[in-house]
Amino acid sequence: MLDRRAMLTFGMLGGATVLAPLRVGLAAGDCPPATRAEAIGAALLDKYVAAVNAHDTSAFPEIHTEAYLQHSGRSPNGLPALIETFRGIFARMPDVQTQVEDRIIAGDKVVARMTFSATHTQPLQGIAPTGRRFTLRTIDIWRVENGKFAEHWDIVDYVGLQKQLRGEE
Repeated sequence: MLDRRAMLTFGMLGGATVLAPLRVGLAAGDCPPATRAEAIGAALLDKYVAAVNAHDTSAFPEIHTEAYLQHSGRSPNGLPALIETFRGIFARMPDVQTQVEDRIIAGDKVVARMTFSATHTQPLQGIAPTGRRFTLRTIDIWRVENGKFAEHWDIVDYVGLQKQLRGEE
């Protein structure tokens, strides 16, 4: 049991204070190792980013379950649908690259604040090609099951994307 005097107020969550252990004077190597689930989640996120940046959907079966659930409503469920969705993205944005800005991995959840950057060379969001570089910002949440991403939720900044494509930002 941790002594409350050795706790650091971490923030407010739903009106309740979230406390985290206060660790003073520990070197980076002294921090507790990530749990196995968190290590798997981190590795999956890294594999996903590498596959997207290489435009390599052949790696998706190693990363996603066959019954992958896409909760966004923009794409059908299932691994074959996910592969087709990304093939379409790569065709419309041949230079697309993604980067993880922040990641939070806890238990069977992986959360990432990500950016996808590309050049506007094909119609997108109903806007004719402009040749402008743009960055699409997302927050993605995946649930891990048996070492693979099984479910996905996301929030996508389409307003920011449209402003960039129109030259308003």
